Formats: sequence, structure tokens, C-alpha cells
Amino acid sequence: MRKKILYIYLLLAVLILSSCTEASQIQKETANLNNQPNQIDTHAQLLKVYTDLPENEGWYVVPKNVHEMTIYAEAKNVDTVLFWLAQTGTETWSKRQLLGYDQDGSDGFSLKWEFGKQVLLDHIFIQALGSDFSTMDDATINVITPEE
Repeated sequence: MRKKILYIYLLLAVLILSSCTEASQIQKETANLNNQPNQIDTHAQLLKVYTDLPENEGWYVVPKNVHEMTIYAEAKNVDTVLFWLAQTGTETWSKRQLLGYDQDGSDGFSLKWEFGKQVLLDHIFIQALGSDFSTMDDATINVITPEE
């Protein structure tokens, strides 16, 4: 009788240890699945922003007699792109001006802006709103009208 009880305890111990090992293995495999590089990233991403103006040392320069520009944004996982004009300097964000927006990314996001004879020394702030409705990305380009 003692031998049977000993065998039962031994069998229970083996079963408990093997189930703990299985649970540990399952946790490791689940963790590996969560860290897969193939996982789909749904965060809004601005890949590249630029204009059709010539660039010089980080500033897009408005050539003489040019009164419009097109601003481009290459983006991923984005529903809407907003284009803002903000003055250079400190504490100017509250004075920003919405130039426009693009919600059709089928041909890339862009905005044609006619600024007329306005002299520019400004930032164009590009804000991409994610198609997941919870993420966004932004980038800034600088625009200047050179002194004559």
C-alpha cells in the first residue's frame, strides 16, 4: 500500500513539473510571436516632405517672380495631411495659419499654395493624421524669400 501511495505522489510530481515546463514553453513562443518583425505597423508615418522650390542649406527658396508652390508629403498609414504656415521665432504656434489639407493619398499627399507676393521667412508644418484614428506624425520645412 505504501508503494502505491509513493508511486501516486511521484506520478503527480512528474505531471505538475511537466505542465509547468509546457506553460513556460507556451509563454516563450507567445513572446516570440509578439516580437516578430513581420508584425504590421499601423502608426502614421511621414516618410518624406518637400516642395517644388529649390533648396539651399535646409531652406526652400522662393525664386523671383514665383507666387505659388506645391508641398508634397509621402506618407504611410495616413488618412489626412494638414499643411500649416507658422512664423519663425518663439511662441508663434498660436498664430499659425491652416493652408489646407489633403485626404486623398492615392496619388500621394500634396497641396498647391498660392502665396502671391507675400515675403516668406516661415515654417511649413506638415501634420499627418493616422488611418488608425489614434496616431499622427509631423515634419517641418523652412521657406524663405531672399532679399533683393
